[in-house]
Amino acid sequence: MKKYKGLKLTLIILVIILLSMVSFGGIFIQNKNMVQNILPEYLLARDLKGYRRLELQVSDEVLETIRYDAEGNVIPEDNTETEVAKTEEKKVNDAEVLNIQNYQEAKKIIENRLKAMAVSNYVIRQNQENGNILLELPENNNTDRVVNQLSYQGKFEITDKDTDEVLMNNQDLKTVKAGYGTTATGATTVFINIEFNQEGTEKFKNITNTYIQTTVEKEAESEEQEESEEQAEVEETEESNQEETITKEVAIKLDGSTLLTTYFDEEISNGVLQLSVGSSSSSTTQEDLQEYLQEANNMAAVLDAGKLPIVYEIEQNKFVYSDITADYLKIAISVGIIIATIGMIYLIIKYKTKGILASISLVGYMAILLIALRYFNVEISLGGMVGIVLSAIISYFITIGILKQKEIIPVIKQALLMLIPTLIVAIVFVFANITIGISLFWGVAIALLYHLSITNLMLRD
Repeated sequence: MKKYKGLKLTLIILVIILLSMVSFGGIFIQNKNMVQNILPEYLLARDLKGYRRLELQVSDEVLETIRYDAEGNVIPEDNTETEVAKTEEKKVNDAEVLNIQNYQEAKKIIENRLKAMAVSNYVIRQNQENGNILLELPENNNTDRVVNQLSYQGKFEITDKDTDEVLMNNQDLKTVKAGYGTTATGATTVFINIEFNQEGTEKFKNITNTYIQTTVEKEAESEEQEESEEQAEVEETEESNQEETITKEVAIKLDGSTLLTTYFDEEISNGVLQLSVGSSSSSTTQEDLQEYLQEANNMAAVLDAGKLPIVYEIEQNKFVYSDITADYLKIAISVGIIIATIGMIYLIIKYKTKGILASISLVGYMAILLIALRYFNVEISLGGMVGIVLSAIISYFITIGILKQKEIIPVIKQALLMLIPTLIVAIVFVFANITIGISLFWGVAIALLYHLSITNLMLRD
């Protein structure tokens, strides 16, 4: 029995050592000519990492200046002789759209875009007098792409390629989502799925039956060459039937820019337009697919949130450094390690061998918690760091409770009395968007499972 217990204890300790090496060190693999850590990076919030400050200003761009003569007639651009009696500027934003209702609607649409793009911990403010919007976004690999997509008005159109007649627009959209799909050759690719509403479905069905490639027969005339210059005869025409291919195409546009032109091979009656994003070859890597998916998600977020009633332009786009420097973080982490070491030394002095095992168990708990925070993409802010510290303190006292009690039942009761209310508070904080909530939630949840299983197995006689 003792031999079995010793083997079990050794295996647990080895697993804890392995998890600690992964958590505090990383998992490094050879990627081409570089050594890469495949463990996800910590997501630092803007109060620790800095943030992007963005100002969206209501555009006053002038599309054209219309000139009128004394009689009120429009003077053509190439006419430089007629005397101009009056000019009128046509702006990208008409005066009647610049009102509080549209300002508020624009802010709501931008917030919906940010949520759909999975941007968290952002700040948005709006000047109700002029409609300008100030944004503070967390800085990460996706920030530049998000900033670029926010500048779009989101005006969706399907037009006749030749006449530019608008066939469909935003009013015909129901939902727009991005995801993976498979091409006819079996390659994995990324699609944007545009689903139309009931009216749009009928319009799109008619478009797919109209904008097609057809082959028709035409009559062509060919002239016979004159046999001699002196001979003046009436030319005879020879009719022959020839085939001609006619292709009617549509242009799919975003904010007036053409995304693609296409025609349809068959009727589409389900009201879904599927657009491919990026390359779809069999050599496309998983990293490329992730990049395409991120791009497609952001584009889908723009279309799904709706068209901005007002056109904005980016007036300011700059990175604001955090007041908390890397040196401050190193000092804080060093102080935390020192306090944790003192706490473990106390356990070793007081509980001897069990104190050593308890200290190893606490290191394992922190290793698992930090790995979980990475893999679940928990954004760590100042409040999040406080949540981690509180989780470590709670974990420490649960361990002491297990050391003091010979029976597991009293320990479970004490742990539940301590952790269940804390867990509820953490959940409330998460829904209230208080940054301490998410890290405290994972810290408490993992502590409850870890110590009542792993730590209990290590310390029980």
